[in-house]
Amino acid sequence: MYRLLDCITQEHDYAFVAVAALICVIGSLLSVHMSGRLTEWTGKRKIVQLPLAGLVTGATIWSTHFIAMTAYDPGYEHGYEPVLTATSLLVGVIGSFAANASLAFVPGRGAPVLAGGLFGLTVSAMHYTGMQAYLVPGTLYWNTGAVAASVLLGVGLGALSYVLMARPMRGIMGRLGPALVMVLAICLMHFTGMSAIEVLFDVAVDVPPKTISDNAMALLVFAVTAIILLIAMASASIEVNMEDDARDQLNHAATHDPLTGMPNRMWLTRKLDALKIRLDENETRRCAIMTIDLNLFKEVNDVYGHSAGDAVLRCVALRMMQHEGEGECVTRVGGDEFVAIKEGFRRMEEVLSFAERLHAAIVEPVDLEDVSLRVGASIGIATTMDDGRDPADLLHKSDVAMYRAKSDPDTPICRFNAEMDRRSREKTQIVHDLRLAVDNDEFELVYQLQNALDTMEPVGFEVLLRWNHPKRGRVSPDVFIPIAEETGLIRDIGHWVLREACREASLWRRPFSVAINVAPQQLVQPSFVEDVMDILMETGLDPARLELEVTEASIIDDQAHTLKVMHKLKSIGIRIAMDDFGTGYSSLATLQAFPFDKIKIDRSFVQDVHKDAQRAAIVRSTLLLGAALDIPVLAEGVEVEDELRFLRAESCSSVQGFYFGKPMPRDDMRAIACRDDGEADVGVA
Repeated sequence: MYRLLDCITQEHDYAFVAVAALICVIGSLLSVHMSGRLTEWTGKRKIVQLPLAGLVTGATIWSTHFIAMTAYDPGYEHGYEPVLTATSLLVGVIGSFAANASLAFVPGRGAPVLAGGLFGLTVSAMHYTGMQAYLVPGTLYWNTGAVAASVLLGVGLGALSYVLMARPMRGIMGRLGPALVMVLAICLMHFTGMSAIEVLFDVAVDVPPKTISDNAMALLVFAVTAIILLIAMASASIEVNMEDDARDQLNHAATHDPLTGMPNRMWLTRKLDALKIRLDENETRRCAIMTIDLNLFKEVNDVYGHSAGDAVLRCVALRMMQHEGEGECVTRVGGDEFVAIKEGFRRMEEVLSFAERLHAAIVEPVDLEDVSLRVGASIGIATTMDDGRDPADLLHKSDVAMYRAKSDPDTPICRFNAEMDRRSREKTQIVHDLRLAVDNDEFELVYQLQNALDTMEPVGFEVLLRWNHPKRGRVSPDVFIPIAEETGLIRDIGHWVLREACREASLWRRPFSVAINVAPQQLVQPSFVEDVMDILMETGLDPARLELEVTEASIIDDQAHTLKVMHKLKSIGIRIAMDDFGTGYSSLATLQAFPFDKIKIDRSFVQDVHKDAQRAAIVRSTLLLGAALDIPVLAEGVEVEDELRFLRAESCSSVQGFYFGKPMPRDDMRAIACRDDGEADVGVA
């Protein structure tokens, strides 16, 4: 230990020692950065990095050694043999390459220890190869104990450095620990090895004239070191910049919509989180959140195709972004729905002005190559002025206001208010209660007669659903059916209706048909046909007695799938009726393409048909169309004798409505369906 301290303090120039230490620190930091990357990268990137990391690490070891050697002043003439000097650099580079290759490719937890051990051996091998190039007027003798100690220090500290290096590194602090240990490995190995030297002078031994002097060696080492470190620094800088660019690109891709270039839902989530912090910090700060939904956009996709829909979205998004002012932003959160945020306003009029600008931008015609399209917009607004200060809550309230605007075509921009909140909470409660209604046996089926017009005899029943809520009482189907369809609960409810209606019909003495409405959400279920077959098998109902009523909306949504399902149903004997004919997109092509067994004219056309010429024309046209296609027609909503007389005169095949009685509960229905064929039917009001 005394010899080591004496060597460092008495036989070295402090200035050169400091330079050697500085280069060792810089080189070690670069080496740790580049070598550590080998555990993170894969493929070609790792292959390219491996030789560069080996060159930097080897050059760091070599330059530290020889700069420290130029700092060493033994007090006699000395020099460096050129070939061995160059060989020592080669030893350092090749050994470092081997150490880094072990770190990069050797599997298992022991790989860093192996790599660090090879690094320590490389430092030792380079040191003692370089010492062989050290020429003095005499003979060098070595203290084997000090030599062994130097090698052990290099191997031990090298292994520790690589173990630390193999751990996940974050920032400069993550690299500083293994770099400092690497510096200790190089420096302690070097100075311990230098303390092992003893020179036996011999006047007969001359230093060869063709050797490298201290000054020449210093210039050579500085030049080689500067070139290699500059290459390493440039490489690291390029790497960092490329990673920053790649990170920015990935972040932009993750937070922006690829179709429109707008910020997306993830960006909005981050924005709302940051906005909440600002609102909490400053109670006077204001913001408004708007939910925007395009009207008639689905029709654009259905009629002109999705490419036209995408073009409309891009155009509308660009217009809205062009109308953004200071403190304003618009994001696309999915489909045809957008969210806008405005900050820093003083009066509500500024928010409304922003909403009107966006609305005006949206409703302008979109000119494509062959057609000019127009969509509308419904905008809901919630602000911190009246609706709370939680951005997430404001977003929900603006969504509620948007749906209110959507339900009223004359009010495209709607502000949130307490009444909307009440309705929203009520809707949420209805959804919750609907989820429990089937299990709690709250649903009830009622039955409306269907009568043949020529005989006025019953031919079947349409099944209608009623909900007996334990607290609300009887809930209107007009209230809960749309909510069930919107939330998807109609699938489970519809399955219950189908099973219960088939079970009930299987008990009737008279083979009346049973008509059941099928929601669009049921038709798109992959297992729908199998479910119907299972119910028929379970209940034993003749498939020919089951009539499924399909709305036109079910057909328009997915014509190919609906047609496939209808053919499967008909193949097992089930009949299909088109419900509410005339209220949607009814066309001759639809009736020709789909295998309907019945057309049901909507009640809105039957009411007062005997005294409304326009309704009469529609009903006559439908009856003529049914006759031409050989499809029976049933008229719904018959309430008075004059309506019945008109339909009979126009050769309508069957009718249903209050004229024959209101929808009846199960017991009243059984009085008709379970009566012997010889008994008279009672049902005409």
